[in-house]
Amino acid sequence: MIQKKTKRLQVSSYPSRNHLKDELYALVQRDTAIFDFVQDIALDGLWYWDLSTFERIWISSKFWNTLGHFVGHESSSHLLSETSLPITILRQLFENSISHFRTETSPYVEHIDFVHKLGHKVAIECKCIGVFDENNVANRLLVALTDTTKLKQTELRLQRQLDRYQHIIEGANLGVWEWNLQTGEIYFSERWAEIIGYSLLEIEPVSIQTWKNSVHPKDRVKTEKLLKEHIEQSTPVYECEVRMRHKKGHWVWVLARGKVVSYKNDAPEWIIGSHQEITASKNELEKNRLFIEEAPTAIAMFDSKMRYLAVSTKWLEDYSLKNENIIGRSHFAIFPTISQKWKEIFKSALQGETLKSDEDSFLKKNGSLQWLSWELRPWYTHDNNIGGVIMHTADITRAKEAEIKLKISEEAFRGNFENAAVGMAILSIQGQWIEVNQSLCDIVGYTAEELRKLTFQDITHPDDLDKDLSLLEELLAGKRSFYQMEKRYFQKSGKLAHIILSVSLVKDEEDNPLYFISQIMDITPRVKTRKKLSEALQKLENILEDITQVSVIGTDKYGQITTFNKGAENLLGYNRDEMILKRSYIDLHLPEEIQKREIQLSQEYQCSIRGFEIFTILPFRNEIDTREWTHRRSDGTTFPVLVTMTALKQDEEITGYLAIATDIREIKKVENDLKSLLEVTQDQNNRLLNFAHIVSHNLRSHSGNFQMLLDLLTDEHPELVSNEYIGLLCEASGNLNETIHHLNDVVVMNSLEESNMEHINLFEAVRKTIKNIAGMHLESDVRIENNIDTSTQVLGIAAYVESICLNVITNGIKYRAKTRNSFITLNSYVENEFQVLEVRDNGLGIDLEKHRAKMFGMYKTFHDHEKSRGLGLFITKNQIVAMGGTIEVKSEVNVGTVFKIYFKK
Repeated sequence: MIQKKTKRLQVSSYPSRNHLKDELYALVQRDTAIFDFVQDIALDGLWYWDLSTFERIWISSKFWNTLGHFVGHESSSHLLSETSLPITILRQLFENSISHFRTETSPYVEHIDFVHKLGHKVAIECKCIGVFDENNVANRLLVALTDTTKLKQTELRLQRQLDRYQHIIEGANLGVWEWNLQTGEIYFSERWAEIIGYSLLEIEPVSIQTWKNSVHPKDRVKTEKLLKEHIEQSTPVYECEVRMRHKKGHWVWVLARGKVVSYKNDAPEWIIGSHQEITASKNELEKNRLFIEEAPTAIAMFDSKMRYLAVSTKWLEDYSLKNENIIGRSHFAIFPTISQKWKEIFKSALQGETLKSDEDSFLKKNGSLQWLSWELRPWYTHDNNIGGVIMHTADITRAKEAEIKLKISEEAFRGNFENAAVGMAILSIQGQWIEVNQSLCDIVGYTAEELRKLTFQDITHPDDLDKDLSLLEELLAGKRSFYQMEKRYFQKSGKLAHIILSVSLVKDEEDNPLYFISQIMDITPRVKTRKKLSEALQKLENILEDITQVSVIGTDKYGQITTFNKGAENLLGYNRDEMILKRSYIDLHLPEEIQKREIQLSQEYQCSIRGFEIFTILPFRNEIDTREWTHRRSDGTTFPVLVTMTALKQDEEITGYLAIATDIREIKKVENDLKSLLEVTQDQNNRLLNFAHIVSHNLRSHSGNFQMLLDLLTDEHPELVSNEYIGLLCEASGNLNETIHHLNDVVVMNSLEESNMEHINLFEAVRKTIKNIAGMHLESDVRIENNIDTSTQVLGIAAYVESICLNVITNGIKYRAKTRNSFITLNSYVENEFQVLEVRDNGLGIDLEKHRAKMFGMYKTFHDHEKSRGLGLFITKNQIVAMGGTIEVKSEVNVGTVFKIYFKK
């Protein structure tokens, strides 16, 4: 058993006095194998051991640098009083090596964990080779050291990332393909082949021709054009919908996507993509197109660029487009004079809004003004993206014109009876036409002379006559001052004219009836339009009834179900006969959700709200209540729905409620997909950190080799030490090592794990810092006040906390204003979940308008000072961020600076 020893290792001093170091350099010069070993393997330091005595060892400065103790060419022996090497483990390595090289000459490898200056573990691979004397006995041990910590972490993270990407692809049910554009090499996944009915084995060997042979001939030119545009960098990605022949002979629709991911010799090399089957959604779109084309009302379907996909015959008639082929053409190209207002309406619909208007104007191609009632709503693709809009319109031009005529001013109405825009007449008490205007003649088709020979009774529809006469009698009896009714006149041609009749009575001075004044407005177009709208609404109601994925449930004021559409039957599994007037709407919900909503609303409105009232409280206040619930089917299974609850009113009184529920299982799936996407983004950030580790590692390797070669050169030729160029090279090498050391510290900070942090007394950390800079403090004559409570604790790493305190306090001293009495005060307080360290001084200050963006940048300085290097604030920012905190600064030139450092509690 190896006995534990506390004796320190003897480490070499300055090279001219170090026998082991000189011996090693001589060995490297005469033995190329040793030279190659040192050059290729010793990335992070060397040990050279005298196997006759454990304590006699030379340790290179590169090893100390690896553990965070930056040293140059001078002796590193002082570090042994500041660090603790694992002596027991090193002795085990020493003895194992002696045992190994008694019988073997091959290298011997062990792995040892050391402790970094910052407190974390550093995994080191120790590769040992024996140096043999003339008797073939190993008398020296050369150990090459390699830091394997980051490589192991990187390998693990990369493997996790690959596994996660594979799960995402499998979960999305995508077929994956990879194509080398330079060699023609191509790969297809098993799912790619399954989409067209094959196994991957059945279609091997595969080539680009495999894909071309499967694509529909009519789609091949289009997809090859889009692929070429992407390869030539005209488009960011390749995307195209194509048909591919299935093994069984039919065609399946596929959404193909791809992107060039690598370049070689300035030319695209690999392109990677996916196939997603969209046959079902394409078939659904075709059904919608056929429905629209056969619709009796004016309906049009547009894509996202407002190009026509489908139109009804009525649409073509209403907009005088019967002789034009408009499919695929832009709506704005067909109607180039369309107003900016309409363009904004279409834009809003394409962003997801449903818009409608009972009346609006539209400028036709021939320049005439057309009045419409319209509704515009978006339609969605298979992946729940907006594919375009559907528009339904009704031409109400004639009805609108008639309404406009009714608004003729009273003055104009009195001014010229004959030119009135509506029909006007004076009738005798018996109903004889006395005077009529041209408008009335136009409505009924009679001349004025012909009408004077008739009474209004002669041309009134028999079904309307009794009501008309009854109202006339009330007018004569003084029971009303006028009356208005809708009635029908027989035109001279025998057709019916629908009119609105307004009648008032003119009396003489003795209040005796003289005659009637009648205003007749032709509403035939409006009635026809109303009839068409009624028919359209009835069809829409039928469509709603037939919708299989939307539940429409009506209730009375107390929650009893009164309406239960086909969609509700399909989604919930109940028959309407077993629900209407027999079950309560609340029975469809989970008790725990009901109870949770009861508590929520009761707290919000400060009163008890129970049962069905939780669904009606908002609609009762004229608010639409839309929220997610869980519905229970008749078989006991549940599914998520989005329910909109509104009040049904008659004469401004609530008569019941209407609940419209949509199955949102697919939406929930999309939400989960978004969460997966966020995880992918996090993985990409981890890749960047891995990249930083690798770059830091490789730079350290090359800079270490460069430094070692300079050492060998100056040892071999001491006279070169005084050479100016060699001096500059040594200085540059030292600066490079120092820069890489700083970069490595930043990488280490960014990979810090929270488990390495501990609670630290902030008062003691500041007190210790002030004590350590006592000389600088006294020389500067700056008053420093530590006002922090002695019990204040922060969560962090001691080395980081002390470094942060040192940087902000010494900055306050270095950049003091020498024209006034300077001070630095340190306070601490709690803000939210952080313990804040506030450092305030009255020094030179910083122009934040000029320097805020680069305040914490590397090598950024803001004042002339002989010791300014621009690293202090950069390191401070990275250290506090690595510990889960942040830092803020407020400063004013010639006034002072306040740093707020937020530590975790």
